[in-house]
Amino acid sequence: MKIRGIAHRGYPRKFPENTLSSFQAACDLNFTHLELDVHLSKDGVPVVTHDYSIDRLSDGKGFIRDYTLKELKQFSIGGTETIPTLEETMDLLKGKIKVLIELKQAGDMYPNLEEATLNVVYSTDTLEQSQIISFDHFSLMRTRELDKDIELGALCSGNMPHVFPFMKEMRCTFLGSQLKFLTPVYDKLMRDNGIICGPGVINSMEEMEIIADKYPAALVTTDELERWADLYKSNPKLRLEV
Repeated sequence: MKIRGIAHRGYPRKFPENTLSSFQAACDLNFTHLELDVHLSKDGVPVVTHDYSIDRLSDGKGFIRDYTLKELKQFSIGGTETIPTLEETMDLLKGKIKVLIELKQAGDMYPNLEEATLNVVYSTDTLEQSQIISFDHFSLMRTRELDKDIELGALCSGNMPHVFPFMKEMRCTFLGSQLKFLTPVYDKLMRDNGIICGPGVINSMEEMEIIADKYPAALVTTDELERWADLYKSNPKLRLEV
């Protein structure tokens, strides 16, 4: 059975986040979607990791944008892996899972991030399974200017009804926020606009049960893949809402 849900940076509860092993684990658990984060190296290569620096996850220190890809590959994650490129990642995931590619753009931090990311999507022939998402809505605008076909999704920090005209213009089909801001009214507004609701990272059983009871059409992002999979399999209402 396919598990309708977004594997957050792969399966970070059991493998280092945003690594090839973590992504493979999400595929092995039959999740329908996976979320990952993309930055640019100093020499313009899209690489997959969450933070702007390598301090938290690797045995190195410093900002991603200050290292070339070759230099980044010298650092270890969990003692066995390195920061993957987006190309390595999409080659692994090709044909297996829908990929939400979060652009970690912040103003003008990464010139050409959008174009470089799109180039990888096309070179790996993964357009149909890719969706670009970002908190930086100017980045989404640039992406749409560059490509009329790729799916887009907007990320927001709160309850933002005024985002819908922008989403319609950009043809965004996914809105990621946080469960604490989600209400039946906001949920209906998203559904009326043809938007898939992303209620943020949902890890506790209590929050998962709220989704199952009140918002079964929402597309849950989680670190607790097996916990969500067990609930999904046992709750027919979640499957009926797909």
